[in-house]
Amino acid sequence: MPGARVSRRGLLLGGVAGWALALAGCAPARTRDLALACGEPGGAYLQFGELLADALAARAGAALDLHVTHGSAENLEMLASGEADLGLSLADTANETAASHDLAAIGRVYQNYLQCLVLATSDIASIADLAGRRVSIGAPGSGSSRTTRRLLEAALPAAGGTAPQATELELAAALRALAEGGIDALFWSGGIPTPEITAAASAHPVRVIDLGDAVAPLRAAHPREYLDARIPAGVYGTTRTTATVGISNLLMCRADLARDAARALVDVLVGDATRLVPTGSVGLQYLALDTLIDTGDVPLHPAAMERYREHYR
Repeated sequence: MPGARVSRRGLLLGGVAGWALALAGCAPARTRDLALACGEPGGAYLQFGELLADALAARAGAALDLHVTHGSAENLEMLASGEADLGLSLADTANETAASHDLAAIGRVYQNYLQCLVLATSDIASIADLAGRRVSIGAPGSGSSRTTRRLLEAALPAAGGTAPQATELELAAALRALAEGGIDALFWSGGIPTPEITAAASAHPVRVIDLGDAVAPLRAAHPREYLDARIPAGVYGTTRTTATVGISNLLMCRADLARDAARALVDVLVGDATRLVPTGSVGLQYLALDTLIDTGDVPLHPAAMERYREHYR
């Protein structure tokens, strides 16, 4: 990762000030670092951050400091506090936060898949079977946790079930707990396949629970935020396509991000799209040029919008 340094909420080095100085002619042509709040080890956020860092370094000579976090909510908190210049977030989490913290988007970068996993030997066959069971809904401060709470609140009453015994675990801890019998199911929002889940499933085979029945009540409760999605057969050893919930991911920034920084990031998203897809990814989850500007209720950064118009005119 020549363009990136990884830390857990590490020291912010340079950031917006570096871009502003370069623009004013008070710094060398090479810009200072930008800090990007990503996600958990093994997850798509950190994988995407690594690829974005390499592409940005090659195209613009700028570096990204990648911060390991619990995901969307923590990333937006870091943006709002100035600890990060950029952050990855699920669209549903960003929609609730952006306006009150003066945040904007650089673009819609890919789609997450909400994944509900149980051991292959489990008697859980549907979301209704989660009633009263021990379930990890995602790490504290993660978009997975927020989305899963919404899904369970919308879908279980419709199925006549009661709430599960919910806990919040990071992915690695949740996989260990599932294998050891500490929980009955786990939810994870990410790309498919997630390498850490693939590795764990080789020792303790899993099944993916079909969430198709939950999509309609979830979308009724939260219009325009969720999509019908499919996990292809073969992922984690599954034998059939599985219905689930799709959630857009946004590359977020503060509204005061320097113009040149926003424009350079758009150039990478448009010009290096194929370089930003992790090896082995399947499904229709990564950058599509016709959806980059589809950020829903979150406004595009003005300089990003300006640069998209230049690319597509």
